[in-house]
Parts: sequence; structure tokens; C-alpha cells
Amino acid sequence: MGLLVLALASWLGLALASEGATNGSRLCREAPAWQINGSSPMAEAAGQVTVVLLLPRSLGGLRERLSRQGMADVRYMIVNEQAPLSRAVFGELQRQAPPGVPVFQQQPQEPDVWQLLGGDKDDFLVYDRCGRLAFHIQLPYSFLHFPYVESAIRFTHSKDFCGNCSLYPNSTHEVRSRGCHRSSSPAGRKACCREQRAGGG
Repeated sequence: MGLLVLALASWLGLALASEGATNGSRLCREAPAWQINGSSPMAEAAGQVTVVLLLPRSLGGLRERLSRQGMADVRYMIVNEQAPLSRAVFGELQRQAPPGVPVFQQQPQEPDVWQLLGGDKDDFLVYDRCGRLAFHIQLPYSFLHFPYVESAIRFTHSKDFCGNCSLYPNSTHEVRSRGCHRSSSPAGRKACCREQRAGGG
């Protein structure tokens, strides 16, 4: 089963990377800076795989299943769109969200986060431990009865898809010797990760 999941995730990564210049150019790049109501939800993402959901129907049992299988440290967040109808159902979206999964409501005067991320309704964006986009899963592949979202999260949690991220336990000895993965501060880990990438080591 594990090999099948990794094979599916690998295939998905190749398919997404070849979708076109727009999505392809975003893969393995840090998430663009974005804020909602003065909050920067991605700011503390270093060291954890982060899944950004753009108004999904439901997470179903995915989060609980992955958590039981050793992936409790994956962060999830939901970003609602700016449209008036979506803002009107924000309270209901918050009530339906699983416990511990924040729901962010964009305001009309703020830059559109969906546009900044290059996403659309029901997209899943999976960021690696260094805050880089590993997978961007769009409809119809983002329906949770398909294996793609789960495979992408599993793969990103266990493998350094983009490469050169010292925050993965399976990093090279040279990367580990810098101690980035042991830093207690998320900001420190992120700074170390950036330094690692800038140095090309």
C-alpha cells in the first residue's frame, strides 16, 4: 500500500508540474506573503507540512485518518473567498470545520488570497516543511474519494519533494549537521532553512 501511495503521489507531482507555466512556476517556491485581517497564517508554517484548502466541501475523515497514522503535525487551514455569498455563509463554514482547523474570511478591501495563490474553489495546496508549494490539487482531482489529496499529503510529509529542505528527518548528513531541524523556534527553523537554500547546501 505504501509503495502505491508514493507512486500515485509521484505521478501526481509530475502531472501537476507539466500542467503549464503558471502552476509549474509556483511549484517548489515559497508561498507568497498573504494576510487576512492582519494575520499571516503561513508565517509559522516552517517545520510543518501545511495544507491550505480553498473553501472545500469537507475534509471528511482525512485529517483524523492521517493523524492516527503518525501525521498529526500536519497543519490545515481553510480560506473562504471574498464573494458576498461566501462571506454570508462564513459562520456555517466555521461550524463545519474540524476542531483545530482555522477558517479565514477574506475581506473585500484585502488582496484576494485565492488569486495570490493561483487557486480556485475546492483546491488543495500542500506546502512542505520549508513552506514551499509541493502540490496544487485542483478539481476534479481534489474530490476526496480520489487518492490524490491524501497521497500528496503523505508524500510531502515523508519526502523532501522539492529538495534541499533541512527540516526533513531524511535530509543529508551535511544538512543535519547545521542543526536546523532541531531548532526550537519556528522562526529560527525558517531562517535556517532559507539560509540553507541560499547557500546551496
